[in-house]
Amino acid sequence: MTVSVNHGDTVNQICEMHLVISAPGVAPLAVEFSGPVKRKVWPAPGAVLPILVDPDNPAGYRILWDQVTPAKEAARAKAESVAALLRGEPVDAADDDVISRLERLAALRDSGAITEAEFSAQKAKVLG
Repeated sequence: MTVSVNHGDTVNQICEMHLVISAPGVAPLAVEFSGPVKRKVWPAPGAVLPILVDPDNPAGYRILWDQVTPAKEAARAKAESVAALLRGEPVDAADDDVISRLERLAALRDSGAITEAEFSAQKAKVLG
């Protein structure tokens, strides 16, 4: 996912994103979003957003903004999970997503599907 930069201090701003809709029974679909978003839940690039999607019309998705973790809370949780991972401590289920994404990236790199530079760039996105 790519996302426009959050500018200013207004409560709502227009957010522009390139998203991939992915859900059970739905073939992955690239879509664009442009609309008002509250600053406190402004998504980060690479974030996974909760959605409602009709398998018969996946382009008619709806982002469930009331279920999005506030940005400061998400950043704090991500920093804590990365620190725990680096200390060798077990991580909870939410952190497993970060770990599984890193493992998939490493497998792609090891198989030659992506270069070391591409791996490093994607790893940076995952870790925020």
